[in-house]
Amino acid sequence: MKKLFLLLLLASTPVWGSVPAEDYYNAGIGLFQQKDYDRAIQYFHAAIQEKADFWQAYQFLGEAYYQNSNRTEAVVAIQQSLKLHSDNPKLREFLAMIKSNSPWVSPWSWRDWLIILSFIFSILSLGWILYTNRSKFVFHKKIHHNPHL
Repeated sequence: MKKLFLLLLLASTPVWGSVPAEDYYNAGIGLFQQKDYDRAIQYFHAAIQEKADFWQAYQFLGEAYYQNSNRTEAVVAIQQSLKLHSDNPKLREFLAMIKSNSPWVSPWSWRDWLIILSFIFSILSLGWILYTNRSKFVFHKKIHHNPHL
């Protein structure tokens, strides 16, 4: 009797109990709305594991990463969402905002300042050379005598 019960129990339970990607996604959305971004990220990843071209899951995965202050992963996920579904202007604007407000890239990087400083030092060096050698560069007016006058 126990063997029959166990056999019926195993037969009624699917061996590969796959959860649809939409269920993971919906659970992730609920967690996202509750501001439980860590768990939402796990569910969005699970949705993507089940359905690799699930652009909405990539979108919210990126937004959850952004809310968790992980801008690098946010950019990667959002770019993947846009790769799968390019017709999303609001997401493009969000991506541009993330990139422009990035904490690791300031509007003026050290390279920009280096270019400006090298230009200023070049001008100052040229000015110093001209100043110290001004006697060589001063043109003397030669008076030409016109013999016919």
